[in-house]
Amino acid sequence: MRKWAVVLLLAVSAWPAMAARSVTVGQLEQLLDRIRGKSDGKVAQELSDLELTERVSPARLAHWEKDFPGSRSHEALIKLADLAAFLNPPAGDVVPIPGPDSGTQERMLELATEYVKTTITRLPNFIATRETTHFEDTPSMQMPIASAPLMVGRMSRSTSTLGPSMSSTEYKSLHRTGTSSTMVTYRDGSEVQDTDTQPGKNQSKSPKVLKTVGEFGPILAIVMGDAMRGEVTWQRWEQGASEPVAVFRYVVPEEQSNYLVVLSPEDKIKDIYPGYGGEIAIDPATGAILRISVVSGLPPPYQAMQTAILVEYAPVTIGEQSYICPVRGVAFTKVPVAHDAAAQAGSAVSVQTQLNDVAFTQYHLFRSKARIVTGESGRGDAPAESPAAVPLPAPAASTGATPSPQQP
Repeated sequence: MRKWAVVLLLAVSAWPAMAARSVTVGQLEQLLDRIRGKSDGKVAQELSDLELTERVSPARLAHWEKDFPGSRSHEALIKLADLAAFLNPPAGDVVPIPGPDSGTQERMLELATEYVKTTITRLPNFIATRETTHFEDTPSMQMPIASAPLMVGRMSRSTSTLGPSMSSTEYKSLHRTGTSSTMVTYRDGSEVQDTDTQPGKNQSKSPKVLKTVGEFGPILAIVMGDAMRGEVTWQRWEQGASEPVAVFRYVVPEEQSNYLVVLSPEDKIKDIYPGYGGEIAIDPATGAILRISVVSGLPPPYQAMQTAILVEYAPVTIGEQSYICPVRGVAFTKVPVAHDAAAQAGSAVSVQTQLNDVAFTQYHLFRSKARIVTGESGRGDAPAESPAAVPLPAPAASTGATPSPQQP
């Protein structure tokens, strides 16, 4: 039976291409040094037309956010880092030591496979908060907006589709359209789907936006299971929080894929298991997976669509123990849309980008307590209260390095 991994739900519109100036991480740091001390708005303006050609490490991004705490600067830095999340790191982040021999590589992958098998069973019951910031483009021409849900992972046939409508707005580049805060419950080895999303400031008014679930285990099981039957190759050593991290690249062909995409345009449902690939960053000593990326390419006639997901894991404290859990995620989609007449004529289609920046915070054990009220308590013969299941706070999550974390 195919297991589910991730769910993406998105609304589709159109956007024109806009040129951006490419910079390396080093060049961006030089720019940030020059504009340090300027107003929040001017910093954001300086960053607005840039795009990175290299991935930003979590430590470097945290340093930038500390130096530029303004809301607009923060938004611009997050966009730059997230859009570059699937690229190679700068040369300075690559540890210049020889790669391991084939036997050592095989042992690392065996450790990672065993880690995934035991991750779910050894995590305690807990609750966490998923903080999501959603970005998308705005079309600049009058075109029908087709609301076409795209789901990657477990198929849901309850998804509805809106009919086409007309949109006539000025183009706006990738910008924040909303934030949300959602509680994630992990209980008895399973991730409970998000409920009771609390909208944040400027919550998106779109009826359907990009959404992901499955970061607490299913994505690891799917990717590692498929990758070990596909092609896995050594990439490099990267500098981790304290020690070098082993990075492997994997490719899963379509015929071996268990990564389900459910495309639901109009009133139809199309199940697709696309080929995909990405990177897996592993702690070589324990097999703990610290970063995983998935970039899928759909077969014809959907080859113009792109989906990509990245999840970063780090030690967090739950109760009095340390576990490796998700701390950050990036979800990215590009979906082409064309007017029916243009599509029939074979004209080039427009494409919209949607981006989610996700932070997982406030990890707490999920416990219960009971309070017994007796007649001697001053309430006469009142009956005892029934036990109530409530979450009890535990120490807040620590996303930094923790010595000798317990591997789930």
